[in-house]
Amino acid sequence: MRRSSSNTVRALAAAALTVLALGVTAPAVAASGGQARSDAGGGAVTDTVETVPVTVDTSNQAGWWRPLDVVDGVSYFAFNAPASTASKHEVHLASRGADGTWTEGCLRSTAGGACVTFTDDNGHNQPSIVVDGAGIIHAFVSMHNEQWNVFQSGAPGDVTSLVEATSSMPDLDAAITYPVTARGPDGDAWVLVRVGTDAQGRREGRLYRYDLDTGVWEREAVVAAATGYSFYPDDLEVDADGRVHVLWEWGPFPADPARHLGSYATYDPSDGSFADVAGTALTGPITPTTPGSVVWRPFDAGEAIGSYTPALQTAKLALDGTELAGIVYRFVEADETAYDVRYASWDGGAWNDESLIDASALGSGVSTVAAIDSTSAGGVDRVYAVLAVQVCGENRSQVVRLERETDGTSWTARTVGTDQLGQQRLRAETVDGTDVLYLSAPLSETTRGTVRYAAIPRAASAETGGTSLQDIVSGLRGEASGTNVALGATVSVSSSLRADTGGALAVDGVCTDASRWISAVGDTAPTITAAWLTPTALAEVRVKSGYAGGVSTDSVLRDFTIEVRTGGAWVEVGRFDDNTAGTVTAAVDGLVVDAVRLLITDPSASATDVARVFELEAIAAPATESARNDDVPG
Repeated sequence: MRRSSSNTVRALAAAALTVLALGVTAPAVAASGGQARSDAGGGAVTDTVETVPVTVDTSNQAGWWRPLDVVDGVSYFAFNAPASTASKHEVHLASRGADGTWTEGCLRSTAGGACVTFTDDNGHNQPSIVVDGAGIIHAFVSMHNEQWNVFQSGAPGDVTSLVEATSSMPDLDAAITYPVTARGPDGDAWVLVRVGTDAQGRREGRLYRYDLDTGVWEREAVVAAATGYSFYPDDLEVDADGRVHVLWEWGPFPADPARHLGSYATYDPSDGSFADVAGTALTGPITPTTPGSVVWRPFDAGEAIGSYTPALQTAKLALDGTELAGIVYRFVEADETAYDVRYASWDGGAWNDESLIDASALGSGVSTVAAIDSTSAGGVDRVYAVLAVQVCGENRSQVVRLERETDGTSWTARTVGTDQLGQQRLRAETVDGTDVLYLSAPLSETTRGTVRYAAIPRAASAETGGTSLQDIVSGLRGEASGTNVALGATVSVSSSLRADTGGALAVDGVCTDASRWISAVGDTAPTITAAWLTPTALAEVRVKSGYAGGVSTDSVLRDFTIEVRTGGAWVEVGRFDDNTAGTVTAAVDGLVVDAVRLLITDPSASATDVARVFELEAIAAPATESARNDDVPG
């Protein structure tokens, strides 16, 4: 049981944590990134998405971490930044003031020292942060079954002053993984981790607390432990009453990417007690067989702790006031490969479960990403997830917002931000009527990653409309809304690498490595022409090129021109130099065309310098309404 803290200090801390309005006034983003909407008062409510002006390392990938905190109108982002040495990264923090100004700093061993570097370990070595009630930033970084790496800011809210503070932690000999953080209403900071007690044949979940009064981190409790099992932290929240809500899943000892038995409990620091979702007291540490309503995702038929499928992976919780609103998680059915997105909630007597995204039902090559989150406020539940599509050598992804009224059953889908190259990651926090999102993609059109800030107002959550998940997938695939008149066209090429890489494969509608036109080695200026019988007004020409293996930006067409034939003459409609995109589009603006061709002057940047074209598409313009000669009474 913990001692009582000073009421005066607690009151001051709570006052310091009163979050101010964000004051977002940026204009609406592009249609694929957000929509201007009308709120109850008739004014415009706008989603805001902006790219953070920093450089992000491609190792900035994980689904469990908490790299985001928002305090007093300031948003704090933690991310991996490139280091000067290959396979290494630095950890940086950036803060966005209420006026939109960004400030950036790195973690240092000592004040004024060099930025600390860490080894890349995708999916593990990502930073989690929390700002305590006095404004001090705590960062937990680069720990994959290794000793603590902890840093603290030297001044409140100062992202440029973080220095190592590992020696302030208890259990310095422990092997730590997956830190997930939270802040209490009294300003205390919390971190949930997995601890590798391997000699005992288990990896347990431990909860640590930073006491704002004493300025000391202490071990608070062992949440869960069982021989033969490994604890996987998912999420951590502290409600307005000071209760700590803990979400986790179990895996076989010592580790496994497929996990099971999604679990939830609360911890009361006033008396050191645990309880399940129904409020029934639990004896800690909790085990996979602890009686009560702890497990919200029990074993399916044929599922065991070591099963590869069925399995769950990654979960996040949302609170509605001091009570659990719901749990979003990813689950893969038996003998399937794509994880779906599901939502579990407690109805007062039992756990309910519903499917939000059925990945396999959306078509081949569709998946969800191990980065999800959920929020609940103002009578509306929200889920944020990522849909990804592997097509034409590229993996493109789109952040999706699903929402419903708390007492409703129908979920509406909308997009957040634009689609990105690579699998996006995200976290979300609700602050003063706005969901603040951290969005990160490992690859942009160059080789570095991106991190973006999003502000999604909740004031207009009840608006009708939205889009279908199938339409979002179609957009990621680059499927044309019009007819592709080049499909099955007559093709001529300057050369082919082999008999099974001929030009007809570029107009067969199949976008796989096995169905590409590939020019011959030594053909330094390859060409491809597709012609059809009936001249047609075109909206645009699309070229999809590259290779799914290796570095995609090296295998795409580098320098080339797109021409169309109209009235017997060739007209240039697009020129691309130093291209790194797998899909490019050239507008044709309604010209009546019976052929399209590519004139390629630099086939690729790869060692085998050949042209690789998945598909050459000619998209017909929308049909125009025939002119009418209606008589007008005179």
